[in-house]
Amino acid sequence: MACFTVGLDLGSAADYSALVVVERVFVLPPLISLSQWHRQPAVYQGALVEERHVRLLRRWELGTPYPDLVADVARTMRSDLLRRDGLLYVDGTGVGRAVMDMFYAESRVERLGAYEPVGVTVTGGQEAQGWNIPKKDLFAAIQAPLQLGTLKIAEGLPLGELLEKELTNFRLKIGPSGRESVDYARNAGDGHGDLVSALALAMYGNNPFGRPDIIENPKTLVGGAHHD
Repeated sequence: MACFTVGLDLGSAADYSALVVVERVFVLPPLISLSQWHRQPAVYQGALVEERHVRLLRRWELGTPYPDLVADVARTMRSDLLRRDGLLYVDGTGVGRAVMDMFYAESRVERLGAYEPVGVTVTGGQEAQGWNIPKKDLFAAIQAPLQLGTLKIAEGLPLGELLEKELTNFRLKIGPSGRESVDYARNAGDGHGDLVSALALAMYGNNPFGRPDIIENPKTLVGGAHHD
C-alpha cells in the first residue's frame, strides 16, 4: 500500500491555485535492505525514519474558472497514484462554501481518492477547532521536517525549484508577546506562497486510509535500488 496526502490552495482571481501531493514513507537504516527487513522486521522497527516526499506539484493559470479547476483536481485524485491511497485537503478559506460544494458534488459522482475531500478554514487564532486551523499550525507542520531533512522534493520535479524558493521566503515568527505568526516575503511578480500553502495542508493532514510504504535508503544502501 501507500499513503498520500494532497493539499490544494485555492487562490482568488488575482492569485494562483496550487496543488501538492506528498507521500509518507518509512526509510530503512543505511545498509539495510528490504529483504533483511522482511526477514527480521522487529529488529529494525525502531530504526525506521519517517519521511515526507513531494511527488507532484501543480499550479493553475491566473483566472482559471473554479469548475475547470475542480474537474482537473478530480482527474488527479482519480489517477492510479491516488484513487486508493490519496486524501485531499482543500483550503476553502477565501472562496466561500460554493467551491467546496463543487468538490462534494464531484465526490458523490465518483470518489476523489480514499475519501471525500476535507475542507479546511485557515485562521489567525491560537488553537485549532475542528478543521478551523491556525496558520501557524499549518506552517509548523513544514518547519520541523524541513529542519530535520525529512521533507524531500524529488529531483527534477516540475515547479520544484519554485517550491524551494517559496520555502526560503516563509518564516514562522514569535513576537514580543510570545504569539506566533507566519511571515511570507513576497516579491513583485511572485505568487502568494501558494505552493507552500498547499504543501502545509498536505503536511498537516493525516491519512488514516493509507499505509506508508517501507523503502530502502536510496543514498547509502550499497547495491540497492533507488526508490525515490
